[in-house]
Amino acid sequence: MELECKSCGYEWDYKGQSDYYATCPNCHYKVKIPAEAQVVAPDIEIARFNDEENQLIRELATCEDSDDLEEVYSKYDQEEFNKIKKKVKEKVNQMRNDLETFEEVEEVLEGSNWEYTG
Repeated sequence: MELECKSCGYEWDYKGQSDYYATCPNCHYKVKIPAEAQVVAPDIEIARFNDEENQLIRELATCEDSDDLEEVYSKYDQEEFNKIKKKVKEKVNQMRNDLETFEEVEEVLEGSNWEYTG
């Protein structure tokens, strides 16, 4: 669903699972989700993760409470779960670093209105 931040005016396609508030990805302001809106769970599949890692991420993304988490955990033995978790965390940290780099580049490009000046 399309949302617009009342604080900074940023518009984005919200794909989260909250029924009440979303966080603006631009300024982190809490944006109220209209009562009539239907939130659709995202189809999570990230190329950096292998099939096993994506499966765990998809399962965890559907969890709503501790019982759901326990059900997911029960599918793995502790060593296997910890191994996958470690790989996912390493890749997520790299993605955060890549995103920071992209945001720095985007800021430079926004300063020139993304126009070629050469």
